[in-house]
Amino acid sequence: MQKLEMTEKNIETAIFQFIFPFSIKNGIELNMFPFLRDNHFKPFRLDHLDDERAYYGDFHVSHRDLEAYFLSFTNRILFPHSENQKGFQRYSKPINEKVCLKTDYVSIPFQVNSIDVTLCPFELGLFTIRTELTELLMSYALEFGSLFRVLEPITNREAKVQIECSNEVFNSIETFVFDFLFAGLADFFERRTKKTAYFETFPFFEDERMYVQSLLSLKNNEEINTVDVYRAGSLSGLDSNGKLYVSANNLTYIQDYLDQHSYNRWAPSTHFVIDEHIFTCITNENGPILSEIANHIYGKFYYGLILNLFHKVVLLKLAHAHAVLDTERDFKEMEKLIFSINSFTANFFSLELVTESRSQEIFFQIRKTFNIELLYKNAKEALYSLFKYQENITAKKNSLLLLVLTLYSVIGQMLGMSIVTGDFAGRIKWGHIMNYNMVELFALFVAASGIIISLVLGYQRFNDWISFRKNRKAWIEETIMSSVKKK
Repeated sequence: MQKLEMTEKNIETAIFQFIFPFSIKNGIELNMFPFLRDNHFKPFRLDHLDDERAYYGDFHVSHRDLEAYFLSFTNRILFPHSENQKGFQRYSKPINEKVCLKTDYVSIPFQVNSIDVTLCPFELGLFTIRTELTELLMSYALEFGSLFRVLEPITNREAKVQIECSNEVFNSIETFVFDFLFAGLADFFERRTKKTAYFETFPFFEDERMYVQSLLSLKNNEEINTVDVYRAGSLSGLDSNGKLYVSANNLTYIQDYLDQHSYNRWAPSTHFVIDEHIFTCITNENGPILSEIANHIYGKFYYGLILNLFHKVVLLKLAHAHAVLDTERDFKEMEKLIFSINSFTANFFSLELVTESRSQEIFFQIRKTFNIELLYKNAKEALYSLFKYQENITAKKNSLLLLVLTLYSVIGQMLGMSIVTGDFAGRIKWGHIMNYNMVELFALFVAASGIIISLVLGYQRFNDWISFRKNRKAWIEETIMSSVKKK
């Protein structure tokens, strides 16, 4: 087996965006708008050109390029013109704070440039933390990304992380994020099980780790080899002794991994690696070319990534709802699930996202990594099975109703309802009822029960219609309009 050759590289600039999806408590989404404004978050709009340089440190994002990059259908979802339109409502806040991450073997200074909260349909949200590191070893940058993404530490190594910021010391990434950067945001999180969990609403999601999007710019045009690309894609930084580390020893395995997860159109100077937990770019370009790549990372690739991440989470949520559905009892939940799948397909899902053919390959890679097509296929199959089940149940109910009505109609015609109805015309002759024979009593019972059943069925249908309208309004608010401010 060929021995790995690892050499330390120097980083000119490293930018990391940490993205975390969360579930919002039902019915309180609209309360987040004033909360964000009170905490100095600003709505993001493409026509706010002064924001092109407000949130990205030394780099910028062209809003004009963003609008031209995505198809019009996608633009309506990603960049709504106001808070009253459906889609992703992004709120941004500049931070520009010097921070330091410390463990017992390394100290890594970095800067938090800005943070975002994006409110999405289906009672979902995303928050983003933009950080930047300069003039450091590549291993330190990768170690930073590996440790900072962990909200709830699992290993002893992760538990020893501290954050120093504004003369305060935070003993975990979680406290730094939710007590300093996003103070009060966790009050809007849905927690259905244990208090310390943020993803327990999504029992199908992996763990409490943020998704990482990064750009690593090597210094002095240093050569990028296969091991460097793998380390960047796997966030292999340092071992417990502070030494250079890679999470695999087999070069053949590394090459096979990169064959599946890397995108090398601009190699050997620039490589992309796309995995379930990371979207990274490693390059030895500098100057204007680096600025252009950063523009893509902060802009086009970021929005393409969060849209696919939104698709993945919603499809997983629908799959989980279908898996726990009790079709014998939860008829209302079944109707809600059918509506949700149709709403997602009609309003938010499309296989075509961008106008540039050269970038479609990257987005297809993201979709492949996230298994979007498979999840969507499963959702459509679930929709078909629910329709068939609902159709069979409705057919059985209608058959039973038709049988009852047919029996009443046949019996009524056989008996001739006129034999008793005469006593109930004008002034009712109650005394005659006591003298009825068995046939007349049975005719009276059929007539009275038929009237009662008709009234009950009519009331039930009317009540079902009212209930459906109310439920449909609630489903629309949850799926389509959950991120929209009421006028």
